[in-house]
Amino acid sequence: MTITELNDRLNELFPPETAWSGDAIGLQIGRYPSNLEIRSLLVAYEINQDVISEAALHDIDCICVFHPLIFSPLRTITRQDRVSSHVHDLIRYNIGLIVVHTNFDTHPHGTNALAAQSLGLERATLRPLIPDKNLEQFGMGIIGSLPESMTSIEFAEHCSQVFGAPVRFTKGNTDHIQTIAMVCGSGSQYMNSALDANVDCFITADVKYHQFHEAKGAIMLLDPGHAEMEQFVVSGMMAIIKHDDTLKNLTIIGSEVHTSPIHYA
Repeated sequence: MTITELNDRLNELFPPETAWSGDAIGLQIGRYPSNLEIRSLLVAYEINQDVISEAALHDIDCICVFHPLIFSPLRTITRQDRVSSHVHDLIRYNIGLIVVHTNFDTHPHGTNALAAQSLGLERATLRPLIPDKNLEQFGMGIIGSLPESMTSIEFAEHCSQVFGAPVRFTKGNTDHIQTIAMVCGSGSQYMNSALDANVDCFITADVKYHQFHEAKGAIMLLDPGHAEMEQFVVSGMMAIIKHDDTLKNLTIIGSEVHTSPIHYA
C-alpha cells in the first residue's frame, strides 16, 4: 500500500466532505519515491519534535495526526519556525504525514462521541448537535443526557475528574444539569445551536471571558481545556483504523507522547 492508497482509504473511513470547510486535512507530506510501500503507521494527536523522534525510533513510514501541521502555505522550509522545522525533519526521515481532523470530529465514533461516553452520557440519547446534510449519524458536535441530573457544581467537578484538569464555567438558567451539548476543541461559535437545542449545559474549549458573560443566566457554559477534551482521539482513531480489513497488514502504533504545551500550577 502506497501513501496515496492509504490516504484514499482513510478518506473512506473518515469522509472529507464531513470536515469543516477550509480545514487542512488529508495528505500533507508524501514519501520518495511515491510508490514506496507503507508498512507502519503512527497515530498521534499532533506533531512535535518528540513525536517525530518517536516515529524515527520505531522506523515509522507514515504518521496520521489529528491536528494539522500545515495550515497556512509555507514560504520557506527552514529551522526558523516550528512548522517548517518539523516539515524539514519529516522529509529528512522520509516519513509521510496524513491529517484526519474535523472529519474525525463529525464521525459517529469520533472526538465528540468519545468525550460524551467518557462523561457517562447515555448512548441511546446521543445525536449530532448539527447533523450532516448527507450522511446519517455524522455531524458537528453532540447532544446527550446524563442518567440523572447533577447540580452545576457537581457536574463541573465531574467534568474536571473525567478530563483531568480544572474547568472554567458559568451557571445558566437552571441548577439541574442533565441535557448536554458538546463540541470538542474550539467550538464556542456553536453556542447558539446549543441554546436552540434547549440543553442545560454547553461544553467546549477556548472560551473567551466575554462569552461566559453572554452565557450567564441562559445556559451553563463549561470549558475543560482544548487538549483535555480531545485526549481520547488517538485511542479512538486507532480503534477504527485497526478494525479495517484493508489496513490489517499495517503495523499500527499509538503515540505515547504528551504534546500539549500547557501546564497547570
